[in-house]
Amino acid sequence: MTREVQPQQKQSPPDVPLLDRLLMTVFWMLLGGAAGIKIMQSLWRFVGFDVGEVTIAVPVGGVIGAVVGVLLGLITNPRLLVLMMAVFAGSAAGGVAGRLAWDDIGEIGGQAAGGLVGGIAWATWLFVDRRRSDVV
Repeated sequence: MTREVQPQQKQSPPDVPLLDRLLMTVFWMLLGGAAGIKIMQSLWRFVGFDVGEVTIAVPVGGVIGAVVGVLLGLITNPRLLVLMMAVFAGSAAGGVAGRLAWDDIGEIGGQAAGGLVGGIAWATWLFVDRRRSDVV
């Protein structure tokens, strides 16, 4: 008697309710809009424009950031969501630290460096988590 071996199917992630997806998208829209405004205002001051920081930079940065936030809200993979949150948190912390030390140019550089540190922290978390699951 031979036994047929069926290939194992990958388990798909559980379905996320519509309200949860909607709330996650709104969260990312708000976060993206705030980040877009902050980045656009920093760039506006760095370039040296005297007018339009509120009337032009705020709406443009808010809309661009909200659109990017909607796209981020479509991510359903939990590991990628943690990556996005780590990059956003690192970027915010780096921006504050950079602005304190070097004003506007430091804020832009600090956001980039902080986002990079957040991504490195995420990669380290994945590496440690994978090694821990291999040991068990």
